Amino acid sequence: MKVKSKISLIILAFTFVISCNKNNYDEFEFSYGNTFETDFSIKFTQNDSIYLRENWSPNDSNNDIPYPKSKTNYIAILTRKQKEELNAFLSKIDFKKLDTVYFERYEDGGQYKLYFKKNDFEKTIFVRSHHSPQELDSLANWIVDVKRNLKLKKTNKVLEFKSKFYSIPPPPPPISN
Repeated sequence: MKVKSKISLIILAFTFVISCNKNNYDEFEFSYGNTFETDFSIKFTQNDSIYLRENWSPNDSNNDIPYPKSKTNYIAILTRKQKEELNAFLSKIDFKKLDTVYFERYEDGGQYKLYFKKNDFEKTIFVRSHHSPQELDSLANWIVDVKRNLKLKKTNKVLEFKSKFYSIPPPPPPISN
């Protein structure tokens, strides 16, 4: 093989690696709360790491389930496929056209808030509605599913989230007579 061909192949491979690692965001965070299941915030980094804060978890009283536990910070690694799927979701959403709030009054159920920043554009969107954009709900469902399967490792790193919201607390235990 000629030197010129080898150089072309190296440049092509390098371009492929760069494009695979290209993110469709500078910053991306997501917070989710569901009255009976969980309340967490997750920060996606530029590499394959995520930071997660479990704000509330029903696992606190079950010692057989090691994590996630309430008021605890974690780190985890996304697979290459998960990272690509996240970028695919974000590339299809036109954040500039979306409202900042989608809200309906209801007693319990799910809500989420996301923070997105790319170049000079940034936006926070809060969703507590059954009539929100399909692309946002699909992204939210994907993140919640991914979170359920992450191998979390506890970290002492202090985490702050622009997507954090004040969630509805879980219901109190029933009163016995």
